[in-house]
Amino acid sequence: MMIRFFAWVWTILSLVTATGFAWLFVSVYWNNRACFDENGRCFVDGVVHHDTSSIYVWIALLAALSGLAGVVIAGRARRSVA
Repeated sequence: MMIRFFAWVWTILSLVTATGFAWLFVSVYWNNRACFDENGRCFVDGVVHHDTSSIYVWIALLAALSGLAGVVIAGRARRSVA
């Protein structure tokens, strides 16, 4: 019973994290992808964006995969209790 609870909490936290990093990817990298110079920098309204911000998409995917693992663990814990 507690394993299911912690698995669902883990899933929710992972999906919130995935959503946050996906938003960062879109707002920092994707919207400015045409602006980067040969050094990998983009100057927008006095803010410097770097092309290494594309790493956010990988972090978001890992967090989403972690959330999926939480769903699988919660499902298996439910079957073992019943």
